[in-house]
Amino acid sequence: MSIINNCPVYVINLDCATERLLNMDKQLSEINVAFERIPAVKGNNLTTTEINQEYSKILNKKYFRADLSMGEIGCYISHRNVWRKMVAENIAFAVILEDDMNIESNFIQLFSLSETLSKYDLIKLADNRNHEPKQISSLDQQFELINFTKIPNCATGYTLNLAGAKKLLARDKFYRPVDIDMQFCQELDLSVFGLRPYPISENKNFASDITLLNGGFHGTKSTNFIRNIKYRIHLWYLRKTHLSGEL
Repeated sequence: MSIINNCPVYVINLDCATERLLNMDKQLSEINVAFERIPAVKGNNLTTTEINQEYSKILNKKYFRADLSMGEIGCYISHRNVWRKMVAENIAFAVILEDDMNIESNFIQLFSLSETLSKYDLIKLADNRNHEPKQISSLDQQFELINFTKIPNCATGYTLNLAGAKKLLARDKFYRPVDIDMQFCQELDLSVFGLRPYPISENKNFASDITLLNGGFHGTKSTNFIRNIKYRIHLWYLRKTHLSGEL
């Protein structure tokens, strides 16, 4: 584990994804950033008991538009395992990365801001849809912190402080995909921001693990019209009435 300004870097990686791990190691080594690999959970390998310990089918049907796929369940548990590690080891602040992304030239600079960034619960380091910010606050000559009405729906990479990890673990069981739950951050009193220009980006040379494990689809199609409409209205209302955090 590398600690730059007391900031460990964790990379979530499936045991079978050796090419991705090599790619991440190469990119981070080139800028002298070591990392700790966190073994990702393959949802298809989980027993029914293991799934039921983490995931609520009842709450999923009530609060999300579709059943979660095995890939989405495994992905969420993988991230929860990092949060649990932070709480168990009293890690004040960390960078959490999935293994299908590119390191941008400004990535190394975020460590010089770790003392400032650690004051915020969660900061997204990527947005593959370039959502418009609602508010902007300059951090230095290079970076600005932004908040959203529409939070980016990827979990490719983010910073997280200890308070944020505890808030994310406040739910006994999850029922939405991990990146979607971040959009419902107000339910957990969690603040979510973005750091621009984004220091990482999606690596399109690698297909999503969830897609590969789910027959070419990112999620399932197990939904109905009423369930989908209820979810869409809930999300629309949230975006109309809440910001992701106060700047």
